[in-house]
Amino acid sequence: MPRILLAEDDEIMRISVYDRLNKNQWQVDEAEDGLSAMTFCEKHQYNLIISDIRMPGLDGLTLLQYVQTHSPETDVIMMTAYGSVDNAIDCLRKGAADYILKPFDMDDLIIRVNRLLDAQAVRAKCEVLEETCRQKTGRKLFGNSPAMQQVFTLIEQVALTKTTILVTGESGTGKELAARSIHEHSDRQNQPFVSINCAAIPDGLMESELFGHERGAFTGADQKRKGKFELADKGTLLLDELGDLPGPLQAKLLRVLQESQFERVGGSKSISVDVRILACTSKDLQKEVEAGRFRQDLLYRLQVIPLEMPPLREHKEDIEILCTIFLQEFNSLHGKSITITAEAIDCLKSYNFPGNARELRNLMERASVLCQGPEITPSDLPTDLQERAEPEDAGFNLSKNMAVAEQNCLRRALRKSENNRTKTAKLLGISRKNLWEKLKHYNIQ
Repeated sequence: MPRILLAEDDEIMRISVYDRLNKNQWQVDEAEDGLSAMTFCEKHQYNLIISDIRMPGLDGLTLLQYVQTHSPETDVIMMTAYGSVDNAIDCLRKGAADYILKPFDMDDLIIRVNRLLDAQAVRAKCEVLEETCRQKTGRKLFGNSPAMQQVFTLIEQVALTKTTILVTGESGTGKELAARSIHEHSDRQNQPFVSINCAAIPDGLMESELFGHERGAFTGADQKRKGKFELADKGTLLLDELGDLPGPLQAKLLRVLQESQFERVGGSKSISVDVRILACTSKDLQKEVEAGRFRQDLLYRLQVIPLEMPPLREHKEDIEILCTIFLQEFNSLHGKSITITAEAIDCLKSYNFPGNARELRNLMERASVLCQGPEITPSDLPTDLQERAEPEDAGFNLSKNMAVAEQNCLRRALRKSENNRTKTAKLLGISRKNLWEKLKHYNIQ
């Protein structure tokens, strides 16, 4: 609900304007003079201030100057019964958003207020969209395995609630994608999704990143800045790698989770937000609690519903569909139409992927760029992966290894000869008939 401050020394005028503003269900505070208005500004954050110019103690122009310095995002409408064109121009030059001459029509005032509040809403939405687009990846969770189906079922169950969810799992298992999926299936899906990586930001800047800061709060803070909590208002905030959040900020985060209020760095005004919190970590937070590095009460508050992402080695049946999805992405990016052979898929399935789906995605990007043919074969995969993927007795299976080597040799010769069979046979030192028989035997197209 927008908050408005009305500063007017004339009691009858103040009551009349206050009553009309209240009909629009805005939150309105009254100040009988400029000094009272300044005191209100020190305690609260306002969307709009409607102020008379001539007031005892502190006039409207001095109040305007104070607002411009301490709350530049607040719009100010100046009122006066002694106006002139020069006076109006002077107010607008000094930063007033609008100027209205007494006596005025109340409906006209409401139109002006609505216009300014609508403009503020558009600016806030643009700011949020800029932040959201900067973080948007476009990638989603995939998998047909029982392990991933359990993940999808839990996401569907919890998405429409406001419950705080802690997503755990090894690095590269898709924790952030799971959090995005929860947001996209919630009733906040059309509101901002903002994430912050607690491990990537220096301790000295983390508080400002989360809660914002006031102008002059520290060296280099030359203007007021909103934090992630404000940007995520009405939406979802993802605290990625939460286990790396510094101890002092854990206490402040707990307070925000309990009260939905906070103060910017260097500020004293309480700011209320409606934010759903999701958290991700690759650390065992219970062990972090036992080691004294994480607050037990914060863990209880976050882990209302735990969601554990399975490592790729526990659902290798999804490797094929993941490879297909990754290759579609890189084919679109590089203008190619690369596919992957069943032999290469089998090779990948025999590997345990300590880096999980992220490591698989990186392998597919590398293979799609470096392979010279239309499909990725085992020979296009890293040598160390092939060696680790082979069973212990693979080196003693002579006929199998020779067959694999012969297939790889045939494919390379075909690529080098641009699929010209005459040139390929000559390059290999065999007859065209022999080449045809080998291609048919290995089902090489």
